[in-house]
Amino acid sequence: MNKFFFSKLALRNLKSNKQIYFPYIFASIATVAMFYMMVALMGNEFIQTRSDTLSTLFTLGAIVVGAFSFIFILYTNSFLIKRRKKEIGLYAILGMKKSHVSKILAIESIVTSFFSIVVGLMVGHLLGELAFLVLNYALKFGIEMSFPFTIQAMLIAIGLFALIFLTTLVYNITQVTFSNPIQLIKGKQTGEREPKSSLILFIFSLLLIGSGYWMSLTIDNPLDAMIYFFLAVLLVIGGTYFLFISGSIFILKKLKKNKQLYYRPSPFISISGMLYRMKQNAVGLANITILATMVIVAVSTTAAIFIGTQDALTVRLPYENQRTYYETVDLEEQLEAIEKETETNGLKVTGIEMYVYYNLFRSIEDNKIMIDEADFANEIPDTVQLLVKEDYERIADETIHLQSDEVLVFDSKNTFDFSTLLIGDTTYQVKAKIENPLKMDKSQSPNIIVVVDSKEVLESIIETDFRSRGIELPIVADAVISWDTTGTQEQKKDYSEKIAASVSDSDNSYFQSRELMREEWNTMNGGFLFLGIFLGLLFTFGAALITYFKQVSEGYDDREKFQIMQKVGLDKQMIRKTTRLQIVWMFFLPLIIAVIHVAFAFPIIQKLLLVFSVVNTALVFWCFIGVIVGFSAIYWIIYQVTSKVYYSIVE
Repeated sequence: MNKFFFSKLALRNLKSNKQIYFPYIFASIATVAMFYMMVALMGNEFIQTRSDTLSTLFTLGAIVVGAFSFIFILYTNSFLIKRRKKEIGLYAILGMKKSHVSKILAIESIVTSFFSIVVGLMVGHLLGELAFLVLNYALKFGIEMSFPFTIQAMLIAIGLFALIFLTTLVYNITQVTFSNPIQLIKGKQTGEREPKSSLILFIFSLLLIGSGYWMSLTIDNPLDAMIYFFLAVLLVIGGTYFLFISGSIFILKKLKKNKQLYYRPSPFISISGMLYRMKQNAVGLANITILATMVIVAVSTTAAIFIGTQDALTVRLPYENQRTYYETVDLEEQLEAIEKETETNGLKVTGIEMYVYYNLFRSIEDNKIMIDEADFANEIPDTVQLLVKEDYERIADETIHLQSDEVLVFDSKNTFDFSTLLIGDTTYQVKAKIENPLKMDKSQSPNIIVVVDSKEVLESIIETDFRSRGIELPIVADAVISWDTTGTQEQKKDYSEKIAASVSDSDNSYFQSRELMREEWNTMNGGFLFLGIFLGLLFTFGAALITYFKQVSEGYDDREKFQIMQKVGLDKQMIRKTTRLQIVWMFFLPLIIAVIHVAFAFPIIQKLLLVFSVVNTALVFWCFIGVIVGFSAIYWIIYQVTSKVYYSIVE
């Protein structure tokens, strides 16, 4: 046998099967390009020097894209090999050994893999240049940036996709090795047996999804939301797969039992056909649902973070400037120095908030602050912030009267109902409950604020806390001065830079400014937006390709059946009518379930966004609505295009 025989045969196979190989190669190229871009951005020197957060974001993004690439290419390859089974079976019947068929498959895989990786890297680099322009616009850098070709990113991409394509080759060869020729010839015609409905599996799916929904609806603390979010996601993903596998079967079998509906041409063909292959359909529908949910969540949350950057800055720093002192200071003296320096820079102080405070990180039970019993290793402590009466009066602009054993209490969760408060060994009478007097970030606000009568009472509580922790340092309370100034944004930035430079050498104070944080936040939040849109496009692309391959595969499976039906009198108009129900089921059910998932995920996502100081619920809501509408429009286009492919194959 000519040594080039197998190579020629493999190339001829690729050419003759271009209708199914072209989408597969196109998908592979796009996936390689996207992964290379993520890895290149992850290690880009400019990104690393701008923000450590961005580098971490792109690292996480690269991991997500890599995992998706592995699953996605294996998924699309399974459709491809299914369409080739008859052809491979014929080779065996004509006398070709399984080793020869494996060699042909290996050559085909090498050609397609090599082409996909090389072209994918080139496309990825060209798109990377464009992506950097988009990144530059999103982050508002306004300077020239480059997207250099990196050997490290190239090697990582080659290594990953070589492993992926090797895995697909092993899978394809096992399909040949462990199947006889007759099975291969009939392989693409062998549909799934009508699955048995399982009430236990259906209930289990509802329990999984319900557990994820329950977590989202009941968690109030942003820190708890961060801990349990991924668990809730895993529960909902698992429940979604089981729901489609079991729930769809229940619905179809209920429809089948409806004799008035079922024994009509269109429902009869659609329902029976979907039941016949429901196991395969269910997995595909679940994949599309999960991808659609990921698109909506990723783009909506990152858009909300980016659009709300200015509001988030205001929430994080209610005043333009803030200086925190980690030592006992005279606030009036410090304020006088700040006002003098502000006037030196040609500006004036316009708004002020200053107070002495001390934070107790302890557990709270009933009306007791457990100073001596907090177990920081096994629990997240509550935060109790202690203020002095004179500072509260200045901030709240009201006069109050307290005894040394009386306190005012603000309870952020409104969960503690007590008339006395035990701090250490001392019992204090709760004179009144108050609103939070401080302008502060809600995500960082304490669980409880306690206003005590005097600095002496405050110092006695601090001393009790110090003793419980074995600290013998002098008693020190922290202090904060926050203020606004007059002037333009440029003047305020210049002023903030001078203040920051003057306190940079001080170990006992810390200065923050909106103007100094603005550029960093634009960088970080712009990176979130870029990553969200990038992942959204990737998952949308994945959903579209999964849909395409599914429509092509099912179109070829159904074509012979409809050809037989046409011979017995079923016209083309009836074919379209009978297939419409199946296509509508496939397309719109995943979108509906995805929107339901997003609706129940909204509460926990809102809590997570508090970590980024996004407290505008209306903004988050409209971002979700906008993305859902936009994705639905894209999904409608996918529906129109792929349904035409299905109809063209069937007819």
